[in-house]
Amino acid sequence: MKNTITQHLKNKSFYLIGIGGAGMMGIAELLHNLGFTVHGSDIIDSPSVRRLRELKINICIGHDSSKIKLNDIIIYSNAIKSNNVEIKYARKNGMTILTRMEILSELMRLKYGISITGSHGKTTTTSLLSHILHDNNLDPTYLIGGMLKTDDSHVKLGNSNYLITETDESDPNFTILKPHLVVLTNLDSEHLENYGDSFENLKKTMQNFINSIPFYGQAFINGDDLNSINMCKKINRDIFTFGLKNHNHLYAKNIILHAKKMKFKLIYNNRAYSLATNLIGNHNVYNILAAISVCLHLDIKISKVIQSVSTFFGVSRRLDIHSNIQINKKNIITIDDYGHHPTEIKSTIETIKKIYPKKNIIMVFQPHRYSRTKNSWSYLVKVLNSINNIILLPTYSAGEKKTIYDSKFLYKKLTIKNKTYVKTIEQVIDVLKLKIDSKSVLLLQGAGDIKNIINNLDKNDTK
Repeated sequence: MKNTITQHLKNKSFYLIGIGGAGMMGIAELLHNLGFTVHGSDIIDSPSVRRLRELKINICIGHDSSKIKLNDIIIYSNAIKSNNVEIKYARKNGMTILTRMEILSELMRLKYGISITGSHGKTTTTSLLSHILHDNNLDPTYLIGGMLKTDDSHVKLGNSNYLITETDESDPNFTILKPHLVVLTNLDSEHLENYGDSFENLKKTMQNFINSIPFYGQAFINGDDLNSINMCKKINRDIFTFGLKNHNHLYAKNIILHAKKMKFKLIYNNRAYSLATNLIGNHNVYNILAAISVCLHLDIKISKVIQSVSTFFGVSRRLDIHSNIQINKKNIITIDDYGHHPTEIKSTIETIKKIYPKKNIIMVFQPHRYSRTKNSWSYLVKVLNSINNIILLPTYSAGEKKTIYDSKFLYKKLTIKNKTYVKTIEQVIDVLKLKIDSKSVLLLQGAGDIKNIINNLDKNDTK
């Protein structure tokens, strides 16, 4: 009797269009680990592509329909346009074509699915929850949309029935997933271009997603997030809340921040537990509480959960603190952070100010997508005006067509005196050499190729 995806698709192979994308690379690796032949294409070479090639997955740079085999199952990301040459070829030949969400939905159907969704904190929460379950011998399968700081894989094929996925709400088709448990980290005005520029549409979609889990399922919701709580009124599944306020089922208090360390008290069922973590910032307290909430539901002993949290080192480019960067022959505390929405940036700035209250922040900021700037520019300008010194890079388009809502638009709206616009990463280094001193903290903020500045600083620190 055929009862697994590998038995049903014994002689099939998969061709992934946009295989190097944050979500697609995980699917590619998971299918490879299941024993399928996987190949695909992407428009650029990247660390993700190189990682997949190390697994002996064939990838061509550029889209080329001649690379597709007629018995391939085609999978594409939501970043791929309908006029893509490979998509058109597959349709012309009557091939099976699936979105990333459709293949993920099929994989989840065979498992006990746990979806981590929300506007901010998904990657860290998914990573931490996967770490805790793995650390407690529950051997989950998981897909994470970022690279961990340890040698652990961002994708793992486990032997248990658990499947943990980072569920990206930027793709409205995420509602086809049918998990048993859903974590909603928070809900913000993000990716509205995919929801008719309507936050109400996003909220309704999220509400429908949570209401689609089994009647015996559970939703874990940030009880301090007003958008999430307001939506709860229309959710008809069991809800467990977490947060910093004591009305939540699970909450934290007495938060103490250090550079690269944090401690706080965890309160559950009127009992207090001490917790230490390598993560820092209130936003990470929420991520930790979200992961722990699921673990309590799965009956993992809270003492073991707390121990596992202490051995988690986080995801790359989430408030990474580098203490060995030299500029002008002086050690400069440098913080590299992926956040690109104003809510995320605000949290990062507040955390830095708490850890280094006597330091001045110099931020290098690369806006991400013109649509995001259009939807949030007034909030973004308010956040950026809260620091003393900013260097703006051109907007990282992520494939979007250029509009007036670019870096120069933000530059004109900023009211702080110390603002600089540069065209290249190389120019950033030159400006930093003029501006930086030992009283400064350098913050690299953004989700695009701004991450390359760290390597450039390493190369320039001896000049």
